[in-house]
Amino acid sequence: MRLKNPTTGHLVWRLSMKWRAAVDRTVRPLGLTHAQYSLLATLTGLVVRGVRPSQRELADHTGLEPLHVSKLARALEQAGLVTRPADPDDPRAVRLDLTARGHEVITEAITLVRDLHEELTANLGGTRSAGTRQFRDTLQTLLGDDPTGSEKTMTTARAVGGRDLNLAAAASRSLLTTLLDREGLDFTDYVVLRTVANGAQPADTLVETIAATAVAPAEVVRSVLDRLTTAGRLTAGDVIDVTPATRDLVERLTADSTAAGDRLFAGIAPADLEAAKRVLDTVTARAGEIRAQL
Repeated sequence: MRLKNPTTGHLVWRLSMKWRAAVDRTVRPLGLTHAQYSLLATLTGLVVRGVRPSQRELADHTGLEPLHVSKLARALEQAGLVTRPADPDDPRAVRLDLTARGHEVITEAITLVRDLHEELTANLGGTRSAGTRQFRDTLQTLLGDDPTGSEKTMTTARAVGGRDLNLAAAASRSLLTTLLDREGLDFTDYVVLRTVANGAQPADTLVETIAATAVAPAEVVRSVLDRLTTAGRLTAGDVIDVTPATRDLVERLTADSTAAGDRLFAGIAPADLEAAKRVLDTVTARAGEIRAQL
């Protein structure tokens, strides 16, 4: 069941999750995850330019946390895909470079993901279409980036990709995370509570519905349902519902999140936001279709 009147931020987040899941499935035969692919693809673009980045510099390019980049780099080093020689200018740092095997793997992965990207944007006319370019410009505007097309891709000439979606999703989601932290909730808690608030359902139906959105695996969703029921936020029984206090909480959080979203999107032309929503809906639907075929 889809949420009623979803915000643009929620759609960006959903699209990001579905894109990430699709990439994960696409590069899994090569022994990679979405995060490892993102790091290798970015490193490839830098190496082509003659740059051997430090882990912190690579973190800045990928938008990932430095600690996460460090863990990914160590795993890729153990897999024989990257090297991590000491930085001659800073003994506390390391520089990253691709091995010959790393070049082979990421070249194949980029080809696979490029094809996936074409499939995801087919309804917009493909990656080079005017519709996709407009979508990218809207996302870059939301991110505060230069929407003129001057951004240089790490892998291939493309209008918009997973990194754009992930950054936009992280930026918008951070607003909601701040509100949830005040209530002692995490994002999965909120999705569960809001889904139930939209209509009481049997537990199995709720688990299936929420797990299908890629928020969390079914076993995690079921655990959250049990925890929220024990905490008195949900009612127990054949049909799960929210308590009156929880319904008030969800409505308050939704109103506060909407107000934050209004401030986030203030000043952006309505036509741009409408175009972004149409594109997000289309790509989200296509991601689901492609995921089912993988």
